[in-house]
Amino acid sequence: MTFRTPAPKSSSFRVPPDIGAVPSARRRVVTIVRDWNVPLLEDTVETLELLTGEVIMNAVVHAGEGCQVTVSWDGLRVRLEAEDTKGGRLPERTPAGLDDESGRGLQLIDGLAQAWGCRPTTEGKAVWFEIGGCSPSLSRPSSAASDSSFGAGDAQRLVAMAEPGSRVPSGSRTPVTPT
Repeated sequence: MTFRTPAPKSSSFRVPPDIGAVPSARRRVVTIVRDWNVPLLEDTVETLELLTGEVIMNAVVHAGEGCQVTVSWDGLRVRLEAEDTKGGRLPERTPAGLDDESGRGLQLIDGLAQAWGCRPTTEGKAVWFEIGGCSPSLSRPSSAASDSSFGAGDAQRLVAMAEPGSRVPSGSRTPVTPT
């Protein structure tokens, strides 16, 4: 079987400054990815939805405004980026105490995304993560990662990919060791 590299895809939309808009934004991202027929396992789609909600909620709550969401597919990974116009410090992953009501979003992103980071923009900042396909260098940047700081990891990673049109049972993942 010959595989053809899919054309890159990208879609953007604005999320209003209302936490009530976050659930529909999460669902919209999932709909976009499904409409593109991105070959992701259902578990990976659920993780995409969870992390999307975290990134968008952080932008809406901490920036106090809406954000511009861009979701893209490069043939290997789905990337989600939420950009707001509030300047200041870039978000950092910090430990959350057992009784803390917040502070776990970036921990989730760090633990579940293949890569993530944040970067200043001309008007504010953008937080992004990538999830999905496999790549020769499956890396996970530090919590203070910039948009271009990728390094080779030596840990075994679970990759959740499926051929288009196939249904892979939940929990079926193939361990891949980066080279």
